[in-house]
Amino acid sequence: MSKADDVEKGLMVMFAADMHTAFPSAIAPPVDGRLSADWSVLGYLTALDAVFRPRQSMVEGSEVCYGVLARSLANPSQHVVAIRGTQGITEWIEDAQFVSINHPGGHGRVEGGFWNIYASMKFKVDAKDGGVPAKEGIAKAVGPAGTITVAGHSLGSALATYLALDLADADLLGARTSATLFASPHPGDSTFVNAFDAALSGRYVLYNYFLDAVPRVPFGPDYAHLPDVTDLRPSDAEARIRFELACNHHIVCYCAMLDFAETAETPKIAIDQSCVSCIRGPSGVSNTA
Repeated sequence: MSKADDVEKGLMVMFAADMHTAFPSAIAPPVDGRLSADWSVLGYLTALDAVFRPRQSMVEGSEVCYGVLARSLANPSQHVVAIRGTQGITEWIEDAQFVSINHPGGHGRVEGGFWNIYASMKFKVDAKDGGVPAKEGIAKAVGPAGTITVAGHSLGSALATYLALDLADADLLGARTSATLFASPHPGDSTFVNAFDAALSGRYVLYNYFLDAVPRVPFGPDYAHLPDVTDLRPSDAEARIRFELACNHHIVCYCAMLDFAETAETPKIAIDQSCVSCIRGPSGVSNTA
């Protein structure tokens, strides 16, 4: 995996998030044209949205679209799952009530709200499809020779971690699974993250921005970050980011810090102007805007 590849996956996650934002009640929202230019969407990932609803059961959440499975038009053996992050990041941090639970597969403990979303996740080819468990539907769609990169941002990174670990099982896609993660909260305890690290050793990358609050939560002994993490810092980033909670966390800012030219100067992000305003310019260049 290269930095350019990682930025491409990050922008795919942003396009999936924009699809949900534009059609929040749609199980299978219209495919963003920026995504369909290079990728064929094979299906959608749906799940219940009751992540932080204390003492309420998951059945009280509504089913929403969390992402897509796409196949490369240039290389049909290449697949990407893009899982969107959360909206309203300030409320997300303030209102979260984290509870640790046992990982059903015996890999330590995981965050209960994140896991309950993942446990409800289905793969559907369209809005009329009843769906199957996400890992099973994705493995079948990828086939016996295809590869898969699971990409996620924010909450989507935690979900992507759970999904990638399942897909890396030898009975599913095994070593054909990789992951590209941005701004991930702690998905579980040290036992869990070490199990993930062993299963996807050398096949995953996690970017956390030094000024982003989300990668620091949840707190406590039941939580840890993945061992192989790349810390982005203002001193070595390619872009200067507005110092605000949301800007420090947005996926477009992560992509700009990795590759300013590919992110901030491309027509691909033209419809995300409110997010692009977080990018103050390339590092080392005076910009008072």
